[in-house]
Amino acid sequence: MAVISKCLRKGSETAAYVADQAAGQISRWLEPNELPDPGNLFLRRYGPWALVTGAARAEGVGYGFARRLAGRNFSLVLVDNRGPDLERRAAELRARYDVKVRPVVLDLGEPDFAEALQAQTSDIEVGLLVCNHMATPADTPPILEMDLATLHAMLDINARAYTTLIHTYGRQMAARGRGGMVVVSSGAGLMPTPYTGAYSANKAYQIALGEALWYELQSRGVDVTVAVLGLTNTQGDALAGYPQFMVAEVDPTVVEILDNLGKSPQVIPGTVNKLFLAAQTRLMPRRMALQTIGGFMARGLGKDKQPEPVSRPEIAAPIA
Repeated sequence: MAVISKCLRKGSETAAYVADQAAGQISRWLEPNELPDPGNLFLRRYGPWALVTGAARAEGVGYGFARRLAGRNFSLVLVDNRGPDLERRAAELRARYDVKVRPVVLDLGEPDFAEALQAQTSDIEVGLLVCNHMATPADTPPILEMDLATLHAMLDINARAYTTLIHTYGRQMAARGRGGMVVVSSGAGLMPTPYTGAYSANKAYQIALGEALWYELQSRGVDVTVAVLGLTNTQGDALAGYPQFMVAEVDPTVVEILDNLGKSPQVIPGTVNKLFLAAQTRLMPRRMALQTIGGFMARGLGKDKQPEPVSRPEIAAPIA
């Protein structure tokens, strides 16, 4: 079984590498600039304002969404808890795209954040919501080695805040009969990832919530797409332990997601990401997939040397 698992893993990684080389060549021919959109129908359907969470980091996916949307003349509400960085991103977007930008410094883990955010958006029409923020410990401890307060904080930010944002702005969109929501999740929500298990569970919640909403809002004029990201170049050296051909760039990732809004309930951006997740979720039995992804995460996070499994005590047979 271990040999089969290794062959499947190596085969999927090799196929992903070959596909990535072809995709890379195509991307060099067709740089992911603004999507072709005569008449700016995208803005007319989902504008005039977009609200993007987790948008303060210059290298982050949230700021990638903000750039692309600003290029389409969206006015922007950017939400993050990193005040100085958020102000810098807002200033950059105003200077480059000449659009309105409202930076809103909020901790989405706080129970009353929605009231403060609605006060900042009560005078505008938010037609597009991009839920992109996330929280996970940098040291990636196993689930039972994390303190309970951290686990609860992750639920507050990654699950409860997503629910609150979607419920608040989704109701407004449904009442207008127009709008769109992008739920930024992860492949970790499709295949649980040891050492980021709590994060993985949060991402599974986002996928289930977003896809159910896609169905429920079809007749209400509101489009929902769940974005299932793979490894993405947003963390610098933190991803150095993973095969680099598997690490996607932000711009093509964002372009593919926006291009699928209104077309599909789920988008898995990137050829390599599609192949890797297909191998994990469709080709392998569940046990084998978990063993494989566990080893992949251990190597990527530098946790290769694990303690020996605890032996189970023998249970005496009952006396007849």
